[in-house]
Amino acid sequence: MDSIAEAVGSQVLSAVVAALLTSIAGLARWLFVRRLPARRTWRYTGASELSVVLDTAHVDTGRYQRPVAGLGQIRALSLLIPSLTHAYRELDLEKVRLSAHLPGHEMEHDLLVLGGSKNNEVARRLLAAMTESLPFRLGGGEITWDGTAYRGEAADGEVTRDCGYVVRAPNPLNRSRRVVLIGGWSTYGTVAAARWLAEEGADHSLAADIAVLVEASVLRDGHVSAPHVLRQADLHV
Repeated sequence: MDSIAEAVGSQVLSAVVAALLTSIAGLARWLFVRRLPARRTWRYTGASELSVVLDTAHVDTGRYQRPVAGLGQIRALSLLIPSLTHAYRELDLEKVRLSAHLPGHEMEHDLLVLGGSKNNEVARRLLAAMTESLPFRLGGGEITWDGTAYRGEAADGEVTRDCGYVVRAPNPLNRSRRVVLIGGWSTYGTVAAARWLAEEGADHSLAADIAVLVEASVLRDGHVSAPHVLRQADLHV
């Protein structure tokens, strides 16, 4: 009986050890394959004070002006959410703001800002505050990088190619926090930039503080193809 008990005990111990090792291996795999690369993509210290800011457009209902977010920003955010949730378990997805409704004190938080300066007041203020450190300018329907103008292409009333930008840097209004700004020549450029960040933003060769200009084809159904980099620069801010 004693030998049987010892054998059973040994088997139980082996099963427990095996289960423990499997759990540790799974945790290590999740840490190195998902969480750490996702955190390299964003470079926020945490997500407890992260605000996601979208464009603000308005729809006239006939009785009042209803604020809405652009479709491009929604599509871009859907590409980025998996990486954000892998990186930060404490992410509060209810803290998605329209730019016109962002409380003033949140301008000093960690920010993910989707959409350009035309309709996004938060993007406009941050880009203006970072003017001296950025290699590109927005205006005149173009993205001008070191004197070269970039813009999308359209045919038969449809965008066929678009370009977008990513800026990852300290928040110029509170340097202990960080911002990621994503925009484009049109809404498809914003999607292209978001796709690049989601797919390539964790690359070890990238500096923490960067500006990137990407370009992508736009298919007839609005699908944005894999973007490629047109220009890239490390930021010294």
